[in-house]
Amino acid sequence: MSTGQEGLWLTHQLDPDSPAYNVVLAVRLRDRVRTEVLQEALTALVRRHELLRSRFPGTEQGPVRVTGPAEAVRLDVREVPDADDERLFLLAQRAGEEPFRIADEGAFRAVLLRRAPDDAVLVTATHHIVSDATSQWLLVRDLFAEYGARTGVETPDPLPVGTDWDQQVRAEREFIGSPRGARAAAYWRQVCAGLTAATLPTDRQRPPQRTLNGATVELALPERTAARLRDAAARHALTPFAWLLGTFQTALHRSGAGDGFLIGCPVTTRFTPRSREAVGYYVNALPMAAVFGPTTTLLETAQAAQRRLRTGLAHARHPVELLDTTAGRGPLFRISCTLVAADRLPVPGLYEGPVRLGGLRAELCDVPQQEGQLDLTVEVLQDSQGFKAVLRYNTDLFDAATVERFRDTWHRLIDVSLDAPGTRTADVELVAQDDLLFLLALGGVS
Repeated sequence: MSTGQEGLWLTHQLDPDSPAYNVVLAVRLRDRVRTEVLQEALTALVRRHELLRSRFPGTEQGPVRVTGPAEAVRLDVREVPDADDERLFLLAQRAGEEPFRIADEGAFRAVLLRRAPDDAVLVTATHHIVSDATSQWLLVRDLFAEYGARTGVETPDPLPVGTDWDQQVRAEREFIGSPRGARAAAYWRQVCAGLTAATLPTDRQRPPQRTLNGATVELALPERTAARLRDAAARHALTPFAWLLGTFQTALHRSGAGDGFLIGCPVTTRFTPRSREAVGYYVNALPMAAVFGPTTTLLETAQAAQRRLRTGLAHARHPVELLDTTAGRGPLFRISCTLVAADRLPVPGLYEGPVRLGGLRAELCDVPQQEGQLDLTVEVLQDSQGFKAVLRYNTDLFDAATVERFRDTWHRLIDVSLDAPGTRTADVELVAQDDLLFLLALGGVS
């Protein structure tokens, strides 16, 4: 097991029934599905990606990974003839949320909710210990490639050879013990020195034991704003994500997180051609520092975000779990922000509309998932249409209204940064002028 997997295993022990670390991709299928062929395709998929047939029992020496036969993973077909669209969506969400018994049953399942012979939802769910966002799309791509090849509808190119996970773990351990690993560890210690995890004022006292209960709110940028964002970022030699990350850090600063803090920025660790085609937990959450002074501008926060991202990526092989957090400082971060480039995912077009998979008409069934992992996790989805941010928060800490207010603050800062990037972060009015006048009128102030 990798260092990251060991951390996820420990988290699973704290609350084995929580769906917070279930990674789900559900697809609505509008043609007749041959379930016996889908089972054959599933077996081929699981044979190719060994983590999908792995269990993670605990031993006296610690958790271990045990691989089983591919044939042991069975397609779960559930007949739901009376479900309307709303009910079908809810059933798909629940199928993705069902807990995994990773020690005994493994960390992958495929559920086919069949409403009619030519109307079904396929739910593929994994525990994060064997998967990540890219992996979930890879396994759907490979599953339907196997299905199409068996039905003769498609003749896909041969699938690339997957990686050997033990080899991945050995490479990680060799890096940690190498001079490069020592330099990376020293870099991250320097980044984290003197800073603590960003936290927002909560609606309720933090429970003594970490909880994993969550919900989601979203922020979809208008097309015009997305276009302006791309133009502004290009004009200043920045990426759109760096611009959004800088304004996100500013929103935390203005919402009570302080003048200096750390957040996490999950990035991929797929550093080899073989790993780019494999299902696995290829993620490391980089500690991202943010420091604000009286004269810090919105543009400077975006520039600093890009600079720290680029430097951090050069040291991304070092597992963040190995950084020392024992000096009474608590976790390195409680808030994270990451980018998912939908137009670069292994199943192009599925985010934006119907596609054909294995000869079947298919469209995304975008069910809520991975809620409550941290205080707040933000996933920025980028596609040809623009940008959407998914804000998942811990409901034991925050009310929906609080997270919606934070979302609106972030949106306001994005707009101001595009209008006047040289504005000092401290000078941004977080309420639009018309709204401010309305509020003042309510209070009887002229």
